Amino acid sequence: MNKLLIAVFMLAFLPGLLPAQALKPLKWNCSIEDRKAGEATLVMSATIEKDWHIYSQFTPDGGPLPTVFTFEKNDCYTLVDKVSEPKAHEEYDSTFQVKVLTLEGNPVFRQRIKFNKEDCTITAHVDGQACKEVCIMFEGALTFDLRKENSEGKSDRP
Repeated sequence: MNKLLIAVFMLAFLPGLLPAQALKPLKWNCSIEDRKAGEATLVMSATIEKDWHIYSQFTPDGGPLPTVFTFEKNDCYTLVDKVSEPKAHEEYDSTFQVKVLTLEGNPVFRQRIKFNKEDCTITAHVDGQACKEVCIMFEGALTFDLRKENSEGKSDRP
């Protein structure tokens, strides 16, 4: 009887003791384009797994959490306008009772900058949520080094 109770206990609780595999449906890469005298375009590319999506930066109030880019302040550069994004898929969501704007696949976001010196590192933070049947929060940091032809960036979390 004791062996049976131990076996039932282990079967019932052992899966909860094992580390869960974290979902990582989203990866970020970054690069620099259109670099010319004192200007450049920071490019933030997302790779979103099939059947997952993220929400547009321009998600209406009352809707899900939008994707947000925040650039760390630094005297070596100035942002020009806002981050641009591809055309989002628009659909009414009965849960939020608003039209939601979603992005899937490989959306590319761009931010124009003016820079004062070549020796400049720019860090952008990206936050939002990736959704399928459930939503998970993501946050990450993307680093652009103007001294290099191509910069590298990654999401710190899914």
